[in-house]
Amino acid sequence: MGLHQALALCVDHCDAAGLTGDGSWFKTVVLAGGSACLPGLAERLEKELHDYLPSSICNGIRVIPPPCGVDTAWHGAKLISNLSTFPGPWCITIKQLPRKSRLMR
Repeated sequence: MGLHQALALCVDHCDAAGLTGDGSWFKTVVLAGGSACLPGLAERLEKELHDYLPSSICNGIRVIPPPCGVDTAWHGAKLISNLSTFPGPWCITIKQLPRKSRLMR
């Protein structure tokens, strides 16, 4: 499955759920990470989504390249770490992991 197909599947499921009237909450895709900085990826992904999805769903979909380049994920983590609720619900301890996950470490 290609990236555009995986994303189209997610968008289709969100649309089918009908959680909002206009569906605008899932129509903005923000890419993050080093691979997301590949030249032309955002434009190509947006085009492929428009070609792959029915027009009733794909109207208004935007794919945005990483605003901070390869450091986008780091900037997101920095924002979360500055929240008054951090670490709280954002972090878990090793004891909170399922036993199976601890064995895989």
